[in-house]
Amino acid sequence: MNKHHGSTLDDLLDELGEREEVEALAAKRILAVQAERRMSELGLSTTTLAARMHTSRNQILRILDKEDAGITLKMLFRLSRALDLPLRLAFDMPKAARREVLRRPRTRTAPKVAKVPRARAAGGR
Repeated sequence: MNKHHGSTLDDLLDELGEREEVEALAAKRILAVQAERRMSELGLSTTTLAARMHTSRNQILRILDKEDAGITLKMLFRLSRALDLPLRLAFDMPKAARREVLRRPRTRTAPKVAKVPRARAAGGR
């Protein structure tokens, strides 16, 4: 019997210890394609983009390299500004967790504040 029967590709990649690398490369390929398309729309060369980002042309070539998953957040934000494209970064909640959040009742309660006794004035009242 096949031990992988019924398992997912994610399970296999986890078992092989390759899931993060595969996901990083896939995300980087999408990013590189989007950047290239936007450069084309704006008529930007790698040299011009490098100048806009205050970096080297070699750095731009690394950003556009679909096989190099390494890119810093700082460089992503620079790229976003240089290409005039919004950058959205977020962790995605699993579907079950999203459903649980949506099921919770929305309550608006004021935070509880401890009552502090008032000090009496120095007149003895």
